This record gives sequence, structure tokens and C-alpha cells, in this order.
Amino acid sequence: AVVSTQSTGGMQVLLIRGSLFLLQIITSFFISPYDTSAFEAYSSSSLASLGYANWDAVYFNHLAKEGYNYECFGAFFPLYPSILAAFTSILYLFLQTFMSYDTCLILTALLLNNTLFYFNAFLVQKLAKLYGLNDVQAYQAALLYSINPASVFMSVGYTESMFSCLVLLGLIIRESDSQWYFILFCLATGVRSNGLSLILFILYDHILCMIKAGQLLVVNLIVMVVQLATCIAPFLMFQNHLHHLYCSDPNDASPWCEVGISYGYIQAKYWGVGMFKYWTLQQVPNFLLAAPMFTLVGIILFSWAEGQYNRALEMQQHSRYQLIHIFSFNLAGFLHLGALTVIALFSMHVQVVTRFIVANCPFLFLYCATIKRPVVSRAVVCYFVVYSVVGTVVHSTFYPWT
Repeated sequence: AVVSTQSTGGMQVLLIRGSLFLLQIITSFFISPYDTSAFEAYSSSSLASLGYANWDAVYFNHLAKEGYNYECFGAFFPLYPSILAAFTSILYLFLQTFMSYDTCLILTALLLNNTLFYFNAFLVQKLAKLYGLNDVQAYQAALLYSINPASVFMSVGYTESMFSCLVLLGLIIRESDSQWYFILFCLATGVRSNGLSLILFILYDHILCMIKAGQLLVVNLIVMVVQLATCIAPFLMFQNHLHHLYCSDPNDASPWCEVGISYGYIQAKYWGVGMFKYWTLQQVPNFLLAAPMFTLVGIILFSWAEGQYNRALEMQQHSRYQLIHIFSFNLAGFLHLGALTVIALFSMHVQVVTRFIVANCPFLFLYCATIKRPVVSRAVVCYFVVYSVVGTVVHSTFYPWT
């Protein structure tokens, strides 16, 4: 076990965040950063030199300040930079005599994301209890979330904390048997494109309902279509906005303007994302960097499938409804986890899988909190702590990480 306590552990979570925050500052003073010349034009803040606005955070800060003035930024969805810009404008009214707008922007991102991250730890604990974990296991899940291997991305100006918050809230509302969880999934799609994957939960819930009923329910179909359309709407609205920005001049329009959907084109042209594009010898170190997460997900999926199969064998004499309940328990969550892992393995920058899974799939922490074998439990904690600490150091000095 990680710990044995009935408390919510708010102080422990704060202590962990504070320790990593301090580590980031110390790192910036003692380790020379990698070449940052390509990013210097996007920020003039002294906070940037402390490692709080590196890599993608640079782009999100630019979007919050300048908007979508370059086509390549179409890979980043608008809700997070829009909220960041709104909060920065408010905070800057009070702090403009003490700091530049760029510094205020980075400070706002730090305050926003760390607040959300702290809140998310409690949401993980709440979700764990809804899925039947006891108080100790639920606390362990929250603590594991607070030291997750992608911790640094939850603290700086990335979308992971906000996206994770919306996913957690949506899943908690879903477990309370409310149909309104799709609103949170809709907002999640406005933050990150992979929010579209959350429609799997909507499809699953309605299909399962009709299977249990033994008939096609018109009301269910109508509700399902409305929910799916709502979740897809942010993606389509953003594509329409980009089309308006970049396709108004037919003599200077990109090839994607003809079809109206820019996302795949931008990801392939500017960010090198596509099926098997990362499967080269040069990327072997990144595959090794991602290997622990792929291994952990593989163990989780195999253990879940084995457990469900054994339960089904034990209850094979029971009714059809009971067998459906056995196979359906948390099936959507594990299908979602498996699907995202396959996508990350074959068509993404593979090292990103660590923060990709952490932000998308809270079931990862629920499973890890219920591991009974001490050797496996310690190995998971060691992986989380090492990646959390090393990731903070490496990311802060502008070296590539997950």
C-alpha cells in the first residue's frame, strides 16, 4: 500500500506540489537550459526562464495573447487559451504596475492549472468511491494522481489539468445516473481534440440501455444523437473558425480548405503526426521513454479482462441480465483506455502517451490503488515518482520529455 490513512490528504497533495514547484526553481538556477532561441520571440517574461513557459506552454500563451495568427496553431484548441486570456485580463488590472502582461499571463497559467490540479486530486478520490473503492484505496488513488508521471505538465501552462478536470467531473456526474455529463465532455472537446474520444461513453451507455431493454428505443436514439452532436460541435465550430481565418483568399489557401477540416492536415504538415510516422530507428529512445506507460496499461487491460472472464465463468448459470452486468461493469472506461493507447502507439508522438493517458483516463489511478501485490505496487509508485521528479527537471530546462 502507498499509505494507510482515512484523511483526504489535502496537505500531502499541497506538499507534493510545493516540492515540485521548488524543484523547478532550483533546476532553473543550476542547470543551463537547452537552446530556446526558437521560442524566445513568443515571451519576454522573466518567469519563462524559470521553466514555467516551455514547449507547448509557449504556444498556448501566444494564443491567449495574439490569437490564431499562424496556421500551425490550429493544432491547439481554443477553450484553454480563451479562459487563460480572460483570467489574465482580470488579474492584470491589479498587477500591471508590478509586472508585464507576459509575466501576468504565465502567473495566471500557474495559478489556474495548479488550482485545477489540486481540485482534481479530490475528484479522483470521489470517483474512486463511486466505483466501489474503500476510503483508503480512494485516498491512495488521489495521492497517486498527485505524483503522476506527467505531473510537470499539470502545473505549467498546458491543457492537461483543465482537460482532466472536465473528464473527471463528467465521469462523476455519469456515475450519479445523470444524462447531463455530456456537457462536460463537450467542454473537454473545446480544450483538446481527443475530447472527441469521450463520445464512446455516450454510445456505450445508450447501446447498453437498449440491449438491456431488448429493443430499439426511439427516445434513447434521439437523446444519444443530441448528446453526440453537442460533443462534436466544438470541433466543427473550431474548424469553421479556422476556415474563415485561412481560406478567405482562394489564391493563398491551403489544400485542406477544399474539405473544410484542417486538423489532420495541420498535424501532419507542421507537427509530423500520422500513422506510423514515428516508427523509425531515430525514435527508439522515445519508445523506451513511453514503455512504462504502455506496460502499465497492458497490465491493467489484461487484469481487467481476466477478472471479468473469471466472474462470468462463476456466474454462467445466472440470468442474461446478470451476465450483461458482469461484462458491462466499467467496460466503457477500459475500452476508452485501450483505444487511446492504440492511437498513441501508432499515430502520435509516442512519448506523449504518458501525459495523454494521465489526462484522459483516471481509471489508471483507480486500478493502481487496488494493486494487491506489494512488488507491483512499489514498482508503480517508483515509476510515478521517478518520472515526476525527472520530468520536472528535464522539462524546466527545455530538454525534450514526455
